Formats: sequence, C-alpha cells, structure tokens
Amino acid sequence: MPASAKRLIFCGYGILFGLIFATVPAQADVRPLRAHFIDVGYADAILLELPPPAGRGLPADTTTMLVDAGVAKHSSSSPRPEVPRGGGAFGRREPAGRLISYLKFHQIRKIDAVVITHPHQNHFGGLRKVAGRIPIGRVFHNGDPNAEKGYSALLSYLERKRVPVEILMRGQQLEQLPDSVTVEVLNPPDLNGTANDNSLALRLTHGNVSFLLLGDIGPDRQDALLAAFPDIRQADCVQVPHHGGPLSDAFIEAFQGKTFIVSAGPNRWGLPREDQLKRLNGTVYRTDKNGTIIVESDGNTLKVVSWTPNDN
Repeated sequence: MPASAKRLIFCGYGILFGLIFATVPAQADVRPLRAHFIDVGYADAILLELPPPAGRGLPADTTTMLVDAGVAKHSSSSPRPEVPRGGGAFGRREPAGRLISYLKFHQIRKIDAVVITHPHQNHFGGLRKVAGRIPIGRVFHNGDPNAEKGYSALLSYLERKRVPVEILMRGQQLEQLPDSVTVEVLNPPDLNGTANDNSLALRLTHGNVSFLLLGDIGPDRQDALLAAFPDIRQADCVQVPHHGGPLSDAFIEAFQGKTFIVSAGPNRWGLPREDQLKRLNGTVYRTDKNGTIIVESDGNTLKVVSWTPNDN
C-alpha cells in the first residue's frame, strides 16, 4: 500500500476517534453536592457546597452556604468536652475558631449565603468571627425579635460590614443558586411560636435527592410541618431537630429508611434523646460520636462520609 494511502487511513481513524470522544461527557464534570455537618459541640453549623450543573462552570463556581454558625465559645449549657472532638487543631479550639479552621481547611474563600435558623447563641454565636475572616454575600434570618444576648450586636456588625440581611418566611425560595439546586423555606408560617419553633426549616433539593434542615423545631411544630408538607416524608437525609429531640411520634414514624444527622455535644439538657433515636428507622450519624459528617449527593444517590481529622 502506498505511503500516502496509509497516511490517509491514519488521519481518518484520528478524526473518527476525535468525534467519538468529543461526544462522550467527561465524568469530571459531575461534581457532587456536599453537606458538611460540622462538629461544633452542642450547636449547629452546616456547610453546603452547591455545584453548578454538570458540564457548566468550574469548581470555583461552586456556591457556598452556611446554615447556622455554631457558638462563639463554650458555656455552662454547652461545656467544653473532656476529650476534644475533631482532633488536632480543630478540636483544641473554641467552637468559632474550630469552625473557621474547618472552612479554611476546605479552602472556603467566600460564603455566598448564611442562614441563621433562629437567634439562639448556639446557632448564631460564631458568625461574627466567621464574617471577620471570610467574605459573606448575604445573611438570611427569620426576624424573630425574641433573640438571645448578642444578636442585635451581630446584626449591627453585619450592617457596618455592608452585608445584606434579609428575612425569610414559609413559602419563599432562596435565589441566586445553581439551576440544579432549590432551597425552599418550610417554616415558620409566622412568629407566634417559641424561638425554637420559629426556626427556619429548609428543604434542599438536588436532582432526585432532598435534605431537610430543621433547626430546633419541637414536637408540635414537627407535626404541623408534616401536615402542611406531606411530601417531606420522601426526603433522603433528615437533620434531627433540636440536637436530637424531643421528637413527636408522628415524626419518628414518618421517615422510614432515611439517613439521619444529629448535631450534638456535651450539654445539661440530656440531648440527644437516646430512647427516641433508637426508634428512628434508618441510619443515624451523630457529630458527638462520629465527628463531622459529610453527605454527598450526585442528584440521584447519597453517599455519607464520616470524616474526623487527626493529629497525624
């Protein structure tokens, strides 16, 4: 065969393979959504990494959210653990410092949105230190005037830093999120309940996977939520409210075979309620026992990673 014919054949194969590989989607484009339930003791701090839709945007385009920001420091109701959780530099610091170290370790250089579920110290206490070190785009809260000490000072501090602060209520959706993700506000319908029952409760949906982030709502509000939104029973990952209880019978029975996350730590309230956790039908992960819990979604399935840094 003449050399010129061989060259033509090889060129033809090259073009064919190029067309084939150009039409196969790159697996690297599929980036998971990650929910980090950070071990900050008897408090809540959930980091959400929301990726752009597959094939669009770069890893740097990931939207970051923080739902609650832990507590600034240990108190009588949230004493320092005898054995620091989280190990290494994270575990030896006060909760706010531990949270900042965690965010920096994961190269979080900005937080697009913060949601404060309700104005209790162990949900907003660490935000001032976070805002002093990491740029924040927006802050959402429920506008409840029955706030614990330090909350009005925090809002004033955010105002001085020109961070927009907005009020959320039931029926709203967060905007400026990736097309592949929705975040709906399920609670509160009003501010006529206790501070705990007025917690912002969120449903985060990523493709066919959904998360429930329920703040500190109590049994009556849990039942009301199930009555108002029966389809929340289909959620794949459920944050057990109020650091593990108390839970209503209807709440316990509503979620079958789910992934449950409990944010807990040493406290004087007897939480989590061990008797009620045993009745949950599914897999229960606890930050006081498992350390920080990372839950990943590809839009179809969940993957749970129990990750605790060590001293090595």
